[in-house]
Amino acid sequence: MTNLFAEQPSTAHPEQVIDGAARDEVSFFVTGTPVPQGSKTAFVVGKRAVVTDQNRVKLKPWRETVAIAADMGRTFPGPVEVVLVFSLPKPQRPRWFVPAVKPDIDKLVRAVFDGLTDGGLIDDDARIITLTASKVYALPLGVHITVREAQR
Repeated sequence: MTNLFAEQPSTAHPEQVIDGAARDEVSFFVTGTPVPQGSKTAFVVGKRAVVTDQNRVKLKPWRETVAIAADMGRTFPGPVEVVLVFSLPKPQRPRWFVPAVKPDIDKLVRAVFDGLTDGGLIDDDARIITLTASKVYALPLGVHITVREAQR
């Protein structure tokens, strides 16, 4: 399945030398409006409990877009560092010069982490030991993702 919204890796550094040690790194941009992973809703169907995301209609396509972009045919098996820069739409009359408004950055991050795991780039988001995340008003809308092997 081809995803028209996810660009191929814009920068891929198989080995980046930092502090004299080579570290594996990939960097890519996922185009689209970032969707936060919101609260969960639980309900009972018959004798079974069902838990769903409140905004699943918008969330599912966004996570799939991230997963498709993250499916590079490789997986970081160990600890990783992740840098996320979310490009969000600027309102007509922004309250501040930066997007210090909803969506909350932690909820945006959770959706991307699940997409990275679903796409197989990382085998478990518990392997993420360092996170740098920011929100900016910029075009195109989306998220720039960098995943690198953790520094020893």
